[in-house]
Amino acid sequence: MTETTDALEIRGLSAGYRGVPAIRDIDLRVAAGSILALLGPNGAGKTTTLRAAAGLLPALGGTVTAVGSPVTGSVERATRAGLCLIPDNRGVFHRLTVAENLRLAKARGGFGPALDRFPQLRPLLNRRCGLLSGGEQQLLAIAKTLLLRPRVLLIDEMSMGLSPVAVQQILPELRRLADEDGTAIVLVEQHIDQALSVADEAVVLHHGRTALIGPAADLREDRDQIQRAYFGDKER
Repeated sequence: MTETTDALEIRGLSAGYRGVPAIRDIDLRVAAGSILALLGPNGAGKTTTLRAAAGLLPALGGTVTAVGSPVTGSVERATRAGLCLIPDNRGVFHRLTVAENLRLAKARGGFGPALDRFPQLRPLLNRRCGLLSGGEQQLLAIAKTLLLRPRVLLIDEMSMGLSPVAVQQILPELRRLADEDGTAIVLVEQHIDQALSVADEAVVLHHGRTALIGPAADLREDRDQIQRAYFGDKER
């Protein structure tokens, strides 16, 4: 068995917009092959954390390291290190077919590995992405990203606009991706129970700061802790 290493390490990260911090002093560590659920109410700073980690927002303080490489504030360095972000709009092109979307992600070679992972997409290859269900679009977004062979995968608001059935189909695939490929995954998700069911660890943000961190299994059994963190109660 190989030694577990941190694929993503965030230390003291502060970031925001127009010089105003939206997150402050965030510390996160995600091991290769593990899933971190990043939770919190609307406006807690979850999306800002992912965007700053991916280099899309400049850091106002702190550092981001991906697979041992410093990537703070640089999309190019983050991409070279194998860090990929799937935004909440999924980043797919609605006027293109599924096959065309996949070809854009991998200009050379085929996209067979993505279809092997998600065979549900095979009968949809010639269908325009705009005609897919929300769940199918999310599968396509993940499949596109897999062609880039990510070492660290950040997924923002995975279940936004999806039916519960679609979410239940996708989450096990993320668990399998972590277990079989060793991908480190940070999952921003509003459905707390579903996120905790596949995650190894969870972090709750509140007003841009870390309010709670712990093993996902433990937090799933103690929802009071999560509720207090969501409402900013420090007496926990």
